[in-house]
Amino acid sequence: AGGGKTDLACGLALTQHRVTGIFRENGTELTGVIDRLTSLLGTRDGFNGQSNIWRTTTPDGVARQIELGSYPNAGDERKYQGRPHDLLIFDEAANQREAAVRFLMGWMRSTDPNQKRCRALLTFNPPTSAEGRWVIAFFAPWLDKKHPRPALPGELRYFATIAGRDLEVPDGRPFVLAPDGTSRIYDFDPAAHAATDVILPLSRTFIPSRVSDNPYLMGTSYVSV
Repeated sequence: AGGGKTDLACGLALTQHRVTGIFRENGTELTGVIDRLTSLLGTRDGFNGQSNIWRTTTPDGVARQIELGSYPNAGDERKYQGRPHDLLIFDEAANQREAAVRFLMGWMRSTDPNQKRCRALLTFNPPTSAEGRWVIAFFAPWLDKKHPRPALPGELRYFATIAGRDLEVPDGRPFVLAPDGTSRIYDFDPAAHAATDVILPLSRTFIPSRVSDNPYLMGTSYVSV
């Protein structure tokens, strides 16, 4: 805690992306994000508390939209189905349901030709429950001490998600599955396959944070009483 995860999330939304969704499992937990966005922008102008959508134009002239959402009950995530977001932020991901996170990541896309990159950001502290340990498997090359090929912080690895399960692959080249359902075919004719048959691996990385990474907190004095 205190490593600057919230600032990373707000910074990406305000400088690198046009349509952002920021999610927590419970809506009341989004207050800290709203407060930090208010501090960075210097105002709450453009924030609609009814829809929980913030529309603003940053000093670089880019119109940006930030939607704040939650899904406390199983299935609530479906109310965000079909909405394009080029940045999805799952704040405290270890406290969220894996199925909900994966469902929403399946809708990540942009309708703006000027937005060249789509990205998901999962911020979390070490899991405190068995349900939250899915993040260890999700970032296994960095967090699983028994992983056969561990990765360095910030190192890119590529994953393809097949039938809800992650498969680590060498690079980002698209492929289709052979009739045996396991072998990968890279040299294929796209016209001969349905778009849903073509699997496009996505890059993934993990960067640890510590309170010592945050100069503001490191300069703060604490008094215990």
